[in-house]
Amino acid sequence: MKQLFTICALFFTILASAQPSERPDLKTGSISGRVLDAKLNEPLPYVNVIIKNSAGETITGGITSDNGTFTIDKIPEGKVMVNIQYIGFKTESKEITIGKGNYKVNLGDISLLEEAEGLDEVTVVAEVSTIQQKVDRKIINIGKDLTTSGPTASDIMNNLPSVSVDQQT
Repeated sequence: MKQLFTICALFFTILASAQPSERPDLKTGSISGRVLDAKLNEPLPYVNVIIKNSAGETITGGITSDNGTFTIDKIPEGKVMVNIQYIGFKTESKEITIGKGNYKVNLGDISLLEEAEGLDEVTVVAEVSTIQQKVDRKIINIGKDLTTSGPTASDIMNNLPSVSVDQQT
């Protein structure tokens, strides 16, 4: 019985170590580059770099470092779309093929153009805080609060914090 157990344990140990940890037929690549501001020609830090497959699904992504460089590894073989996005700048897209002899792609310097949005008109509306704390008193401003609309002042005061009203007939 001990021999059978020892043989089985040895067999399963050899069998487990014979299995490859990763699929050797599945090759992956990497994409690297540097993102610059087109106007100032300076690196842009923390830019989003998104890798999508041909169906438009996000595969992986990353962000640029302080000096504007990025490297994204473990990209599966095939055609992928690289989208580079940053707030206030136009999105840059490039189609890349990861495959035979082209597993490490360097996109070089990628310049992003500013995208400014102009507004026709801006309206600023100021409102007073509902509760103002003074040294000797607390001021509660009812204003246009819809929850306080009621037929009488007594009903409104019942809804105020730290206020109690005696009901009189």
